[in-house]
Amino acid sequence: MNIDEQLKDFATDIQSKQGSLDNNFYEGVTRLVSSQQKNMLNAGGDKTQEGKEMSNLNGTIAQVESIKETNLNLANALVDGDMSAWNDDESTKDHKKVFQSWMSKDNKVVSKDNMIGKMINGKFHSEQDIDKLLNESKKDYTSMQALGEIVINATNTGRDDKGINDKAKVNTFNEKHTRSQIMDVIKKGNIKSLMFDPILDGAPFVEEVLEMPELKNITYKSIGLKPPKNDDDGAINETLTPKDARKIAAALADSSIGPELLGDYLTRVVKQNNQKAAGESIGEMAGMSAADIIKNFRNK
Repeated sequence: MNIDEQLKDFATDIQSKQGSLDNNFYEGVTRLVSSQQKNMLNAGGDKTQEGKEMSNLNGTIAQVESIKETNLNLANALVDGDMSAWNDDESTKDHKKVFQSWMSKDNKVVSKDNMIGKMINGKFHSEQDIDKLLNESKKDYTSMQALGEIVINATNTGRDDKGINDKAKVNTFNEKHTRSQIMDVIKKGNIKSLMFDPILDGAPFVEEVLEMPELKNITYKSIGLKPPKNDDDGAINETLTPKDARKIAAALADSSIGPELLGDYLTRVVKQNNQKAAGESIGEMAGMSAADIIKNFRNK
């Protein structure tokens, strides 16, 4: 059974129990509670210490409910197809093995500083850590919706500008303001999801890399790279493979240049929707330097 099948198996079981914890979890919780009760008994009548240990006990009870919710959220995301496509790309380092260890009944529950968790790859993971990794791994529907609204508004602006004429006499579309709106969404969102998942009813950014004008009309040699074998003219737009493109996109997702390039790309899409609605010819928008993109990221 491969890791995807095992994750689905674990998730289906957790989902069927509404996130309920297995005996392994409860054994770990019992050990922690016993330790906290012992500490309270050893407080020797010190009300401050007793209050502290009682607070720890109450915190443990709250953690159990919180972990059940985290487990159910993780299971639902895995079963319902809400995980981002970047998790399945060989160019990225995903969180699947962490989720596998977290959900596995064979991995014992431990406690650290009154927190319940598991040791995964030699590191303690609490449910807050799993929540964080899950948020990074899921499709960013919130940002997708926000970007969709920007497209709708730009399209409506084009239609209003066009009016009853065949072509808009005045185009009130503000490209600079639109890009600013898009960048605000990108900076608050999950950049990996926005690069690897389909948004704006089109192909995902990672698939568009091959067609981006920023990569046209340059050669491997011009940016200090050796062309692949049997490449006659060394033009990148002819020899860049889908695997190369995904490699570039994966590296961009972890870089400072990635959000800017994605912002240029999405602004272009929104602008083209506006121009089409306004009856204008669709032009191209200048973007990031291809030399910078390839030189800095292709070989990572």
